[in-house]
Amino acid sequence: METFTLSDYKRFDIDGRPHLFLPSQNAIFEADDDIMRMLDRTADHSAGDPFSKPAFVEWVGGTSQDITQVFEQLGRIGLLRPVRDPSWGEPKSVQHPGMPVKTLVLHVTDACNLNCSYCYYHGGTRPDNGKVMTMVIARQAVDFLMEASGALDRVELVFFGGEPLLNQKLIAEAVAYANGSAAERGKSVDFALTTNATLLNESTTAFLLENRIGVTISIDGLPEVHDRYRRFPDGSPSFAIIEPGIRRLIDATHGKPVVARVTVAGNPGDLTASLDYLLDMGFAEAGFAPVTSTDPRYRLSPDAMEALLGQFEALSQQFLDRARENRFLGFTNLIDLLVTLHEGEVRAYPCGAGLGLFSVSTEGGLFLCQRLTGESDAAMGNIYRGLDETALADFRQSVHVSAKPACRECWARSICAGGCYHEALVREGGLTAANLHYCDWIKRWIEIGIDVYGRLADENPDYLDTLSALRGHENHAMPKI
Repeated sequence: METFTLSDYKRFDIDGRPHLFLPSQNAIFEADDDIMRMLDRTADHSAGDPFSKPAFVEWVGGTSQDITQVFEQLGRIGLLRPVRDPSWGEPKSVQHPGMPVKTLVLHVTDACNLNCSYCYYHGGTRPDNGKVMTMVIARQAVDFLMEASGALDRVELVFFGGEPLLNQKLIAEAVAYANGSAAERGKSVDFALTTNATLLNESTTAFLLENRIGVTISIDGLPEVHDRYRRFPDGSPSFAIIEPGIRRLIDATHGKPVVARVTVAGNPGDLTASLDYLLDMGFAEAGFAPVTSTDPRYRLSPDAMEALLGQFEALSQQFLDRARENRFLGFTNLIDLLVTLHEGEVRAYPCGAGLGLFSVSTEGGLFLCQRLTGESDAAMGNIYRGLDETALADFRQSVHVSAKPACRECWARSICAGGCYHEALVREGGLTAANLHYCDWIKRWIEIGIDVYGRLADENPDYLDTLSALRGHENHAMPKI
């Protein structure tokens, strides 16, 4: 006789109504009291052991026909799983042969004209002593992307540094070459760039707009907060220098929105004030990221992380209040989380690094992502010989969420998947480690996101579809059981 087991789930109450989050599907279901009673009885009687369908019917009570229908419904949504199915508690063999490369990050220079004290990057800082990518390497990198993208008809080229606009001539030539190369193959290219905004003069702004290059600006919020750590090598502050260029770019843009990337270091400060300031400047969105550092001057203390979570929760409530009225708040952290929940993608990896995304060093080496460029453990071949498929397969196997013992039974695994590899390298000592130092924090943040999601799904579900479309995804709806 076939036997079954209960899939793991986490219960959330939203406005007094039970909801279930299923990690195996990254799915949220609104449940009624009868369903919860059946699940509780099954859990009590089975005590984690496999059980048969007749045993389930006997345990939960009611008419056999009705309970059989419920049993089948719970099976369809994955709450009841045949024991022959693979368990999340067992490491999986993962193979991704021939996975196309969609995004390539060109590390066009390791030089930077700022000297941000918390910066994770340890390359050259002065423009006169940094390594610079040549056009020979840039062309070869584009050729690699066109070949490695396979049948994909749309790819992305990202310019990164250091400060990439120190090598703007190469960027302009790379854009032209990539567009021509893509056209020959029936492909199109999206371009993006991350900058500290110090070099956003009129000609640079015109170039970015003309070529529809998406811009992310590293800016830490209010001027006094930004200038704490983001200074020039001589110690002078940078906000007054970058503000005119940012406003010029935002005022002139008629294509892709300009977004802000905020590093939160030391004391979090007033994030609401920083977000309001950035949105008032004209940024479409702003995302906040705790600094990746072991330096106690910058790393957020437990109290600071607690304060950060409290501010995230307050901003989430503001977002919800606006969303109820079909208004928008550009709080990237929550938007990304809500879209992840709405899409229902079960993540085995925390991001696209080493899957569809790679970074190219100034010398042409291929690395897992821009933050890991130059790290020997993250080297995955080069643009001349291509990806090192053996190293890549070993990496993918070792960082799959099922290979991380601390993650296998965690209810948040399908969203977090162990966390950022660079963060793991700095804080946990290795790329493949789970980020246990913020495990509880991230679970509490996801709980906040699930609460907002459940309320929006009930009160304004079309808004969730709008957010999903904003990120280029299809529409979905939260089912009830």
